[in-house]
Amino acid sequence: MILLIDIGNTRIKWARLDDGRLEAQSAAPHAAWTAETMIATVLQTGPRADRVLVGNVGGAALGEMTREAVAKTWHIEPEFVLATASAGGVRNAYVDPGRLGVDRWLALIGAHALERGACCVVSVGTAMTIDGLAADGRHLGGLIVPGPDLMVSSLLENTSEIARRTDGGRATGELFADNTLGAVRQGAQNALVALIERAVRTMARDLGGEPKLIVTGGASHRIEPALDLPYRLVPDLVLRGLAVLAAESPRIG
Repeated sequence: MILLIDIGNTRIKWARLDDGRLEAQSAAPHAAWTAETMIATVLQTGPRADRVLVGNVGGAALGEMTREAVAKTWHIEPEFVLATASAGGVRNAYVDPGRLGVDRWLALIGAHALERGACCVVSVGTAMTIDGLAADGRHLGGLIVPGPDLMVSSLLENTSEIARRTDGGRATGELFADNTLGAVRQGAQNALVALIERAVRTMARDLGGEPKLIVTGGASHRIEPALDLPYRLVPDLVLRGLAVLAAESPRIG
């Protein structure tokens, strides 16, 4: 039994890998988590694991909290995954491979294992990332922009006049809004969707065929209604990437 943990900017996601079968993903916000929270919420809610693989973009404190919880509970050291030059059939586009966020790296590996074709991989969370992946596993590079909620909050917190006019407003899901709050939320949603659609068009032009669009991330529901392209929603994409690496190597880190 292997426990897979994805520590994001605001949430922790986890699932167990049992004899090659990935169980359902669980998720929770990690604000104010301690080692005891990790033990009670993640480690003790399922069978003992022989290995623990972790992808962490939440910071050193959360990584140390996870290490402490696993060591205290099962007396083993978790394996913290980092982006490398190649793994899982994917070749990293970064000149310095380790500077690619491990969440993006694992999502690419998970996407390649799922599709075996060209993919545009979009993760929507606190930030939104877009990465291109050729059919042969060649990473084309990527983009990072604020996610929908961060885009909205940044605008509201830094413009007094717009913030003042949002009282009583609502978003409708259309392109144009008839109130200020709707204008802000619909503007953020459609700006992100337009960037995704441009990325897909650019990949189609450069690769000679339209890539599969794969969407993941806890805030994906914020942009899905406006997407006018076929897409595949894979909420556990990062964990799928961890599962590939778990099978590829008996020990990481």
